[in-house]
Amino acid sequence: MTLLNLSALTAGLTPAWSSYVRDWDRSLRAANRPETTRYNYLLAAAQLARYLGEHSPDPDADEAAADPVSVTRAHVEAFQGWMIETRSAGTAR
Repeated sequence: MTLLNLSALTAGLTPAWSSYVRDWDRSLRAANRPETTRYNYLLAAAQLARYLGEHSPDPDADEAAADPVSVTRAHVEAFQGWMIETRSAGTAR
């Protein structure tokens, strides 16, 4: 069973993000990374792109949501915090 479906993973992403994810997958395959590792890395990149476009309060996030070259360290750190917060809220009792 194939875990990694790049078309599904990149659905809704901008062409720049889709291209980035596909190129990164090619690089990970060339390095002989396991499919589960590739899936987790690429899923995180796709989730970052979606976070920037839909949830980030940063006014510069729109540019980064369109083009991964515009992503800053602050964007990544805010995304990580959002993921932890979202995950914690989902598991809180």
